[in-house]
Amino acid sequence: MLEDTQSREGDCQIARFDLSLPQIVRMDCSWNREDELKGILQSWDEAKKTRFRDKHGDVAQLLFVKPDDALLKAMVRIWDPTYRFFTFNEVDMVPTIEEYSTLLHYDFKDPLRTYWKRNVDFRGPLANMMRLPVDMVKARLKDKNGPCISWSDIKDAIRKASGDRHLSLFAFAVYG
Repeated sequence: MLEDTQSREGDCQIARFDLSLPQIVRMDCSWNREDELKGILQSWDEAKKTRFRDKHGDVAQLLFVKPDDALLKAMVRIWDPTYRFFTFNEVDMVPTIEEYSTLLHYDFKDPLRTYWKRNVDFRGPLANMMRLPVDMVKARLKDKNGPCISWSDIKDAIRKASGDRHLSLFAFAVYG
């Protein structure tokens, strides 16, 4: 249904919108101190690793995945920043509503309804997780193409935390 409409109607992007990509794209694939994170993970006993896996899945395995620079460079060339998906000439790689329905085993009752990610202020939850006042988190946030918090602040919070908070902070550090 929707796939047919897209094929028939074509792109819905505003015609005057500039889709040009910059000539130079800077890729930064740095990790939050990968060796230190691996050390923290390896220092845990099996019970703690199991608790982490139960709560956060296989997130920690991301530490052992080596990015392929050639693949990343190729992906940057076909990435459409306007729509946030990959394109190959006239073919986009975004699943249709029907494909999402199949993948998620979910019957969309109203497929024409629009869903979007709500803009959520993360400072409060981050401050709560790190056990810091919100004002302090706001002051420590730096801007590197978007707000981020320093590794030293995250590491200090991980050292001071215990229980599930410790596990959540570690998952946050892995995700970056």
